[in-house]
Amino acid sequence: MRSRKEIMRSLFPTRQYGWMAMLFFLLLLPNLFVLFLGSDLSGNALKQLAYLFFSCLLFLLPALFLKARSYFLWMSVFVWFAPIEIGHILFFQMPISVGLMTAILHTNFQEAYELIRSIGIFAIPVAFVISFYYWVTLRKIDNTPILTPKGKLAFGGFFLLFNIALFTAMWHISRHSDVRLMMTTDAFFSKYRKVYPCDLLVATYRVLASDREVHIMHQKLTDFTFDASRQEDTSQREIYVLVIGESARYGNFSINGYARQTTPLLEKTENLISFSQALSTANLTETALRQLLTRATPENPDLAYQEKTLPELFAECGFKTAWIGNQSAGDRFIQRIASTVDYRYFSTTEFDAANNFDEKLLPEMDNVLSLENTKQLIVLHTLGSHFRYNSRYPQEFIRYTPTLEETTKYNVINASNKDVLVNSYDNTIAYTDFILHEIIQRVADTHAIGAVVYISDHAENLFDDEEQHAMHGTATPNRYEVHIPFLVWISDAYLQAREEKVLEMQKHKDCRISTTNLFDSFADIAGISYRQEDKRLSVAAPDFQEDSVWQVITPDKHIIKMQ
Repeated sequence: MRSRKEIMRSLFPTRQYGWMAMLFFLLLLPNLFVLFLGSDLSGNALKQLAYLFFSCLLFLLPALFLKARSYFLWMSVFVWFAPIEIGHILFFQMPISVGLMTAILHTNFQEAYELIRSIGIFAIPVAFVISFYYWVTLRKIDNTPILTPKGKLAFGGFFLLFNIALFTAMWHISRHSDVRLMMTTDAFFSKYRKVYPCDLLVATYRVLASDREVHIMHQKLTDFTFDASRQEDTSQREIYVLVIGESARYGNFSINGYARQTTPLLEKTENLISFSQALSTANLTETALRQLLTRATPENPDLAYQEKTLPELFAECGFKTAWIGNQSAGDRFIQRIASTVDYRYFSTTEFDAANNFDEKLLPEMDNVLSLENTKQLIVLHTLGSHFRYNSRYPQEFIRYTPTLEETTKYNVINASNKDVLVNSYDNTIAYTDFILHEIIQRVADTHAIGAVVYISDHAENLFDDEEQHAMHGTATPNRYEVHIPFLVWISDAYLQAREEKVLEMQKHKDCRISTTNLFDSFADIAGISYRQEDKRLSVAAPDFQEDSVWQVITPDKHIIKMQ
């Protein structure tokens, strides 16, 4: 039987084990920080071991093709970026995000300042580590093969088996999904996106690819105009806020009759209208956003790329515009919108982070309001009630127990766990109640003519019936998945200036509507007209006509008619 030393020599021909191990340790530093500080792995020894093994496999992959010195020189680029990754982990307990890379590559220091400042204090030790890495590579490492032919074969086998096991595990976790292959594939690649340096490469690629596509979209829309105008202009200050919710269910808001008091603040809010029959026209965020922010419909989804968007409509009428987002930093459609506004903010944290709460958007809203623009549109894109539910609210908003704990995985989504899921979900609604109240109060304090419109992108399944669906994005959406809250608050000054519009909204609050109505309704609420407007779609217009048929476009692009 061969000794361990003989086995090692059959795999690794070099005797420079010590120096190579030291350099490999430096390369792995960001992954080691994730191992011990990452919210995804906290307290789970098996996941930590799998993550470490996966990290080692990824870092060794180039060793199949490169000799030792060449390998460490090529890999040195990741030593330079390691401080950014480590800083992000220290701040947010998550690997680097698309939002952060967007901030860095767009030199948006407003968004990246905190992280850059945190890294700055380690400039001297960082410089020492990088210098030491190059000294060892150039002076102590020969340019000889790292792996023998047998070593390459063994490594390739380990890498293949690990990926098969990982895909199989994701397949098992996605067993309750109607789009199992899509969910499995996305979950599989998400594991790569969370391991350094893949996360860095993917985030950088996404930002650069997004920039290219945004440029192309801008070119296509260069000559487009809404020919927008004001129905009646005023010298008073006007503020309109669109709050886009996430995965919020109409039926879980106590203002809509839910047995649990999840929205006590909204229930006490004056001048608030809740529309009872609003349905989303899509059950995935990406598709829903396009039909919320443009005139696109399930029957004509391409209109989202043929016309400009709601913020651009407002800009044509002299409004200053702002986009403040806690998600979708990597969405190219959203990035195109954000590139046109006067003020933009995207969270530099991935939505999976355990402390990524929507209240971080409020100081950004304060910044916009402090500019005291005469005409202002603000779009706030929240994380709302997106799974992981327990990561959407601070501890003080735990109203219903027991709840999901720590960094919950998708394997907790099963019917036997329904009560815990519902409790955690309802806590997200209680937090949304707080966020909306804070937003409304900020607009009210300006005493401007203003309105706050809240609408969710889609709703959520919570094992509501015999079909036992969970979450959203099913191939055959039911009403639970698309029945959304649609709230309109208007200021006292607005009520005095445009009382007739308020009366029309109150008259139509129980009519059948959908996200298709948002574009024309929001424009009409703000007193904006445009060339192709359709007053039959505006809940604030006397010509309004409710939907005769509700339609929803599914993830596989089929159109479903809802009752």
